Amino acid sequence: MKRREFIFRYGGGALALPLAAGSALPAETRDVSLQNFKNISEGSLRIEDGLALLKNHEKGNVRPVVREEFLDNPGAVFIIEGGIVTGRDSDGSYKPCPDQMERLGRRVGDLVFRKGRETGGRTFIKPNMVSGFRGENSLEICHGGMVHPFFTVGLVDALRDIGATNIAAGARGGMTNEQFRQSGCKDLFDAHGLPLIEANVQPFENYRRSELLWHNNPNGMVNRRFCTYKPAFIDGTAFINIAHAHTHKVGHTTLTMKNIQGVMPRGYGHICDSWATMDIWRREFREDFNPDYRSAIEKSYMKHGEMRYKYWDDGGFYESYIAAGGYDAFMKAHHDYEKSRGDDRKKALEHLYDVADSRLFWAEQWAQRMTDVIEVLPTPCVNMVEGVFGRGHDSGIVLTNFVAAGRSMTAVDSVASWLMGHDPREVPYLRIAGERGLGNNDIAKIPIYMLDGNGPRPVKDYRTLKRHSLGIYNYGMKEPGPRFY
Repeated sequence: MKRREFIFRYGGGALALPLAAGSALPAETRDVSLQNFKNISEGSLRIEDGLALLKNHEKGNVRPVVREEFLDNPGAVFIIEGGIVTGRDSDGSYKPCPDQMERLGRRVGDLVFRKGRETGGRTFIKPNMVSGFRGENSLEICHGGMVHPFFTVGLVDALRDIGATNIAAGARGGMTNEQFRQSGCKDLFDAHGLPLIEANVQPFENYRRSELLWHNNPNGMVNRRFCTYKPAFIDGTAFINIAHAHTHKVGHTTLTMKNIQGVMPRGYGHICDSWATMDIWRREFREDFNPDYRSAIEKSYMKHGEMRYKYWDDGGFYESYIAAGGYDAFMKAHHDYEKSRGDDRKKALEHLYDVADSRLFWAEQWAQRMTDVIEVLPTPCVNMVEGVFGRGHDSGIVLTNFVAAGRSMTAVDSVASWLMGHDPREVPYLRIAGERGLGNNDIAKIPIYMLDGNGPRPVKDYRTLKRHSLGIYNYGMKEPGPRFY
């Protein structure tokens, strides 16, 4: 289908909503994918130091394994009820319940893992830790944007009980070392013998070869080569991928699949980069991207527009792009930017964004890049969503009170999305993961079990599961229509 025909056909539908405001902003602030880089500070545990620490403690370690129910049902999802009971303060915030969260972490560890037979090696945990550390002892707050630290240490204690003595956690997100220390989180982790490898290294060249593991995907739509930081996917590691239940302005729900960005180093891990400027801000990585990624993403986006993906262009970015001349006009603007210098360069960048808003094809590119990565990575030991205090866009923090776990990221994220009020058959990145054969996103076809001390019980009808209404960010704009979709 030609671009003009595409716009004409969907002129009154999902791809023709009002344009977003912001065109008068400076070019740099018009790129919603840009992030401020904050390096790790002195005293942080960098990757190579963490690897050395783990190497010294391999003797006597027993690697944990997930229970047979998980191994025998790799496409299934197991739901553990949180059971957290707490009231609200006068300001409406949930009252801290660190002891309950710690006990829940231990209970989840007991239900999901058993003692393994292989000795040596290590356990590496990637909890979602990107925000929320503000103020003294803020780690006790019922966070809606990260895995609760007390849940993490409770899980670690359960693993130690079954012989997993060599454990580390990792972070490479918006959390700073200052927040980690001042909040009391470092003291908490230290008390439970849990070192945190902080991988916020910049620029990329400051990572050392020994700290990274490289992966190839020759057929990737965008990513053909990328790296993760060790020890997540090296031999001998039991890797536990723990996401938190909250929503996101590009992924819609940000769960175990997106959490993998946290074990990718600076630059490669910025999967949320803009279609318009990825090869500008990440030019040192261009050889590792498909040189024709823009055309491939646009073609895939148009296909999904024909398939009526919900919320696919809520800002009207595609319509604006076509009105400005589309692909040919953008490539000319891009060429002009590359040739420009000085003050002309700023003007050229402004014009580039005039043609293509930084949110154009954003969800499409993020989903395709993320699945390029997931497609070639080994399966983590287990993927888990800590969904006790879920967070939505305008719903705030909600006591959603669940933990979802399983071997398949797509299945776990699909079930968690359902519990958060979204239909995974319509969540764009989950549809794309299903299209690419990376697991089932059809909630009606995913085996679901409730898991407690009496073992797993099959859920006969997914529609009987308790759901919550967590609104999406929708490219940073207010969500239109009902939250349940």
